[in-house]
Amino acid sequence: PAPERNNVMPAPAHLEFFAGRLPVTAAFEVAVNGHDDARLRGAIARFLQGWTVHTGLNFADATAVPHTASATLVIDCAGPGPAIPVLGEDESYTLDVTARQAILRAPTVIGAMRGLETVLQRVNHDAAGWFLPAVSIRDRPRFPWRGLMIDVCRHWQPFDVIERNLDGMALVKLNVLHLHLTDDQGFRIESRTHPELQEKGSDGHYFTQAQMRALIAYAA
Repeated sequence: PAPERNNVMPAPAHLEFFAGRLPVTAAFEVAVNGHDDARLRGAIARFLQGWTVHTGLNFADATAVPHTASATLVIDCAGPGPAIPVLGEDESYTLDVTARQAILRAPTVIGAMRGLETVLQRVNHDAAGWFLPAVSIRDRPRFPWRGLMIDVCRHWQPFDVIERNLDGMALVKLNVLHLHLTDDQGFRIESRTHPELQEKGSDGHYFTQAQMRALIAYAA
């Protein structure tokens, strides 16, 4: 058979392939062991939504399993980490996939989120159906600052486009979004003390303060 190819972006710090595969069907189930909170549950929901779009399978009941023994994917998270992501926090994770089960371990929720993106990228398909190849991954970022700058002053991008870019950043494990909001070409954020800035400097294209709070929360 052809040798396995790494299709994870960015390439993990350590990756080892093994024989075997874990089937991915509509009966796929996720269990959380250890720390569990709303941010982790939100990440799991986005992960399952991404798989639904990619595979066409319905994972509506995927997180209904209370016990780890019967789950297809077990997420073992040691703690929450900072409520708002900060540079230098522990984003590491390990992923072990066998023919019986996939186990994702991380010291923080952010690490678990990074691992879920890797699982999302590892799903494969052939004549027998969808599956996760057997693999062992030990990963942590090489650089603490991994960013993307979007200049909305010169090239306006609406709220939903920024959200979509945040999803793409998460997929490849970027962790800093720099929005260039003010320049002589445009003033793209609401000012309550000097409203003429956005009124005369934006052609009507700017983020309200409520939208900025929503983007910050979404990014977190």
